[in-house]
Amino acid sequence: MKDVKFQPFSEHIRELRKRFLYVIMVVVVGCGFGYAIHEPLFRILKRPLEQELYYNTPIGGFNAMLKISVLVGLVVGIPFLFYQICQFLAPAFKRLGAKRPIKILVSSLALATLGVAFGYFVSLPAALRFLTNYDSQNITPLIIVGEYLNFVFSYLLGFAVLFQLPLIMLFINRIKPQNPRNLMKKQRWVVLFSFIIAAVLTPTPDPVNQLIMAAPVILLYQISVGLVWLQNRRTRNKKIAEPQPAVAHVKSSAPKLLKKQIVA
Repeated sequence: MKDVKFQPFSEHIRELRKRFLYVIMVVVVGCGFGYAIHEPLFRILKRPLEQELYYNTPIGGFNAMLKISVLVGLVVGIPFLFYQICQFLAPAFKRLGAKRPIKILVSSLALATLGVAFGYFVSLPAALRFLTNYDSQNITPLIIVGEYLNFVFSYLLGFAVLFQLPLIMLFINRIKPQNPRNLMKKQRWVVLFSFIIAAVLTPTPDPVNQLIMAAPVILLYQISVGLVWLQNRRTRNKKIAEPQPAVAHVKSSAPKLLKKQIVA
């Protein structure tokens, strides 16, 4: 049996700092990539508005370019941050497996992409249509580019985070197995909190837009419970399929010795 080596607390801090520096380097590289593509990316972000944007300060255009660059850096860096966290925690949770962080990174990227795509193509146009057409007979909108980018970034980032729900629930189930039946009993609270989160993240009082944001959360919870059930079933079947250790049957020699003594 191999001896388990425990690292001192200072080693954990040093490793955590090293991984954090890796994340900062990836974010900086992502910001550079964002600067290189900021013009076509700005046209993509502006498309759902269908209006012209303005800036009211001399550095307004520069700030818009900087925000787009930082956004790309964060989008690239956040999944890498999740990967580094999983790598840091993997020795403590051996059940994660050696290849688990790579799977978590790919899954996180896929879910974040789905969340941003849903927010951009479905929810964001509906929210902008409601906001810009509100009382359009008396008020003409003059939208500042900085405020618009802040709104779009927070909106899309909110969807990217919300779509991580299946990954988070599977990660928790990997550490501490959950009961899918109990999870289904809690779905009424999920419905309540999903509308509360939608009301906070969606700056529109329109219930239709809140439903557009809350519905994916409820659906993702249902999918997450199903994935937890499949994960538990796979783990249970794997334990059943594992070969049981052979039990050695040792024949006792006492009867033979007793027989020899009687004959003698």
